[in-house]
Amino acid sequence: MTEHSIPAVLMLRCSALSHHAVRAAARHAGLALNIEFAENRREFFDDLRRDSIDLLIAGPEGLPDIEIREVIDRARSADPPIPVLLAGGRVAEPEAIRILREGATEVLHSGEMERLPSAIARALKVRQSAVLQTRAQHELDRTAVMLRENQKLITIGRLAASIAHEINNPLESITNLLYLLGAEKDLSPAVTSYLSLAQRELDRVAQISRQTLKFSRETTGTVRAHIDELLEEVLSLYGRRILEKSICVERQYDCPEEALVYPGEMRQVLSNLVTNAVEASSLHGRLLLRVRCTRSWTDPGVHGIRISVGDNGSGIPPEVRRRLGEPFFTTKGQRGTGLGLWVTRSIVQRYGGEMQLRSSVSPEYHGTVFSIFLPTNLRPKVVEIPPHPPDWEPDGNSVNPGPVTLPVAGSSGAPAAAGNLSSIGHFPLRKMRGA
Repeated sequence: MTEHSIPAVLMLRCSALSHHAVRAAARHAGLALNIEFAENRREFFDDLRRDSIDLLIAGPEGLPDIEIREVIDRARSADPPIPVLLAGGRVAEPEAIRILREGATEVLHSGEMERLPSAIARALKVRQSAVLQTRAQHELDRTAVMLRENQKLITIGRLAASIAHEINNPLESITNLLYLLGAEKDLSPAVTSYLSLAQRELDRVAQISRQTLKFSRETTGTVRAHIDELLEEVLSLYGRRILEKSICVERQYDCPEEALVYPGEMRQVLSNLVTNAVEASSLHGRLLLRVRCTRSWTDPGVHGIRISVGDNGSGIPPEVRRRLGEPFFTTKGQRGTGLGLWVTRSIVQRYGGEMQLRSSVSPEYHGTVFSIFLPTNLRPKVVEIPPHPPDWEPDGNSVNPGPVTLPVAGSSGAPAAAGNLSSIGHFPLRKMRGA
């Protein structure tokens, strides 16, 4: 039952109450009802299974093949529970008390039909409250599960940083030993080749260890950093995954300016975007990274750096784009937490930046491009992360102002992220009002 839907009422056959009386009572209460009828046990259970009943009205006697106690039990066991209104007939006070204790919402005898409109209105309010409470509980349960999963990831991250720290000393020892072996005389060409290969692989392990530690350590203040260097650090961590998919990485680094950032935070932002692009790419796909000096999309007086991460994967369907950035929303199943883009958005907002998305799922032009603008003439400022991120609407009709925008292009038929990713940044965009 939603705020604007017409309530569905299931009436069990009742000799003392007609559907005409129920409709008249609903009109008197200013309500419109969809009334369905059940003549026997089978019809009752069939209607109940459709999970669209908001109110159950019955007589105290129930149906010939099902007692009123079972009717109430079944209604109470629904999720959310369905209120039961018993009307008509003569019900003694002890019997009425027993029925109410068993879970009926209200009991009206034949002489109290003038109370029927208000009784129906109260029962529907009870139902609406139960629906909202059930939805909230389901959301809390889902959030609790995702928070537990996120806590596991945090623990794994700390463990990874600890391992990276602990293996540094053994790595240095092995490096020294390989150097001493290489200095030995009379080594065969094959042994020299093996030692050289071992040294290169060991250097790669050491680099991964250093990058892992960089992700876990943060400076006490902002520092000036080249975004392309941070991008390269992130790419080095995902080199194996990129190699496994034979992804062609194209770099277009055309901005010598530095941004005032917390390096660990910015690596996290870039890591989220690169990870999503790599996972969205198919075998022999393309990944384009572009860093350009530009101006703000919404304020030409603000200079900054635009970072674009694009892939020519299958694109993001519109129904998924509408929920992007929603906490705990993920399409990756157990592999994802649904917090990546939400955290990315919050970090970008902290820097006074903006974020845009272009994506297309059409057969000819498919792919996704995330673009981030970071101002270089503004200092990062701390902002509170909202408990719920602002709604992102793909048709440009959002009225929620904010420094971070994520409009989606391509809905008007224009190619959003073309197969030719060299033209990133030239697709027409609809900007949100108020952004």
